[in-house]
Amino acid sequence: MKKMSLLFLLMTTLLQTEVLSQRGNFSAYSHKPDKEYFKSYLTVSKRLVSFPKRWNGKQWAASGAIIAGGVAIYAFDNEIRTFFQSNKSSSADLASRYFFEPWGSGVYPVALFGGIYIYGLASKDQQAQRLALGAAQAFVISGITVEILKHLTHRHRPYQDVPANPRLWEGPFKGFEHTSFPSGHTITVFSLASFVSSVYNDKPWVGILSYSIAGGVGLQRIYDDKHWASDVFIAAALGYGIGKAVYFVFNSNPNFSMGISGAGGLSLVYHIK
Repeated sequence: MKKMSLLFLLMTTLLQTEVLSQRGNFSAYSHKPDKEYFKSYLTVSKRLVSFPKRWNGKQWAASGAIIAGGVAIYAFDNEIRTFFQSNKSSSADLASRYFFEPWGSGVYPVALFGGIYIYGLASKDQQAQRLALGAAQAFVISGITVEILKHLTHRHRPYQDVPANPRLWEGPFKGFEHTSFPSGHTITVFSLASFVSSVYNDKPWVGILSYSIAGGVGLQRIYDDKHWASDVFIAAALGYGIGKAVYFVFNSNPNFSMGISGAGGLSLVYHIK
């Protein structure tokens, strides 16, 4: 546990050092939780809902690729679960419990970005305040999104049935018991990774570190038998999009959409005015 705590402290120090030394490029946005800040929650939500109306062929192709990937993983959910449950170790258990779980549950993010915001207030560093407020917005919107989807689908978690069955979906209005799809831990941490890496897009190590943690959280949810792999995959895609939406609204530049890069991978296409 000491090693995990030291690792968290190191990563927190690295990101906070970056905040202190860099000026982000979203200075047009409010640096305090005022009326404009809370209005932006609605702006981001509207943008997320209305994106498909403005998609062109490439954007629809990208969306289709994500759906196809989710379907492919869904077909092998049982096999993926069996692999993870058959490859347990004490070191992986410790990493899951003391490192990845607190990132996904919000314990570490609240400590990290709460600390950054307090620092920003104390030192009158508006950049630090904006970063913390943006992260909070990504966290809240992704959390609300995932709860809506969970209660519309009511998918059974792997550990809830013997034998486990990835095909069990109850549909809407079925209480609070079966809430596997999508993964809440994964969507929130990917939204944070997406937002932070966008703010520091000129610092590749920030993105590598952020997405490494997010990916680890996703794998941890499968390892701990809390989610199916398809829950995690779709949650990661949703979280990525939410983080980007928050960042571009912070920049007063909501004109972005999902597309396919020239290299054939998934990307976001930004139309900057």
